[in-house]
Amino acid sequence: MPEPAGARAYRWGVVAVSTVGLVLRLLYAFVVEVHDRLVGDAVYYHGQAAFLIQGKFFVDPVILAGHSLNNPDLYSAQHPPLFTLILAAGDLLGLRSFGAQKLVVVLIGAATVPVVAALGTEIAGRRAGLVAAGLAALYPGMWIFDAQVLSEAPLMLLTAWTLLVAYRCRREATTGRLVTLGVACALCALDRAEMILLLPLVAVPVAWGLRRDGERLERRARLRSGALVLVVAGLVLAPWVVRNLVTFDHPVLLSDQLDQTLAAANNHEAYYGGFFASWCFGCLLQDHAPPGDESDQGVYYRHLAETYVEGHLSRVPVVLAARAGLTWGVYQPGATAAASRVEGWPDPVTTAWLLWSYPLILLAGAGAVVLRRARQVSYPLLALPLIVTLAVLLTYGNLRFRAEAEVALVVLAAVALEAAWRALVGGPARVAARVGS
Repeated sequence: MPEPAGARAYRWGVVAVSTVGLVLRLLYAFVVEVHDRLVGDAVYYHGQAAFLIQGKFFVDPVILAGHSLNNPDLYSAQHPPLFTLILAAGDLLGLRSFGAQKLVVVLIGAATVPVVAALGTEIAGRRAGLVAAGLAALYPGMWIFDAQVLSEAPLMLLTAWTLLVAYRCRREATTGRLVTLGVACALCALDRAEMILLLPLVAVPVAWGLRRDGERLERRARLRSGALVLVVAGLVLAPWVVRNLVTFDHPVLLSDQLDQTLAAANNHEAYYGGFFASWCFGCLLQDHAPPGDESDQGVYYRHLAETYVEGHLSRVPVVLAARAGLTWGVYQPGATAAASRVEGWPDPVTTAWLLWSYPLILLAGAGAVVLRRARQVSYPLLALPLIVTLAVLLTYGNLRFRAEAEVALVVLAAVALEAAWRALVGGPARVAARVGS
């Protein structure tokens, strides 16, 4: 049977836009960001992957040199393991240099574009899917991470995939889709720890709202569906969590970096000084953590943070507001762009990211209104900005923490643009025609 012309045009449109996205990412990673230097967390991921294929499983690569592997204090859970495993797989294929690993990240980032297209199509039709793909290909917030060896590129791909599965479950839930949703949520959490919130904010509501023929499933069926998603996610997370529980002196689940981050983000410099609403890692160097593994030091750092917060409670609301403002570009955006230089991003690129983001956020808000008026679900998309905001309120403000939310902003903006186009040409609304209300 011949393929409909519209479907063929859509498919080739996605291919064309995805190709543009790939070329743009390659140019940025290997022409604009031509330097070959590891910055920040990239040092950790690059080194840990190299040690992993040598049989040194999830150690701290920064302090391993000169120490015996038999020293248990070298084992690390500063970051969840997924991105290290991705880089280690590339290392096994010979992709071991910084440039080769950048290529891996670029390919992952480019793969996000067609997945975003599928997500936009699932929610609001093919036109919205193509618009979402175009935004994902061109918007700096979707490719700025691809010139560094950072976990944000796979996070955005996994986030788009998770949302796509969630919306397809809403349209027609099957056992396979529910299992896939549990796996997707768990993989997101294994890439960045705060994404564990996808389970209560996306997966559980999706399962609870499952429908068939326009009617909600009976309570028992919905409970079984939710339990299935949670069990599957737990099984995927279990190996890493069990490893951490048996490795460290104090309980560690997905990551033990939070305690050190809390101490770096709750001190005089972060409350009153030059690192206001951000974090001051150098401030930690003034305090000598006790010997022991990362969890022992985490107890010490958490005590420092709690003590400081208790002594400056009146300042906390101001700091929290500024953290959110830094992250969403409404507080000192120029200084924020300049400070992002530490991530290895050129100032013009970060500035372009911010300038693009303001109209995109406004369009995303309009897209959420469109979905609301059409009586269609929007909470899977809105959960992402919420997760970002909760994470930065707990830790510190940083543009980098917005990565997963950028996917939702792009798709919601595409929904708004599709609705605007339909209003201009006088066509029928097609927003989320297949998704359950």
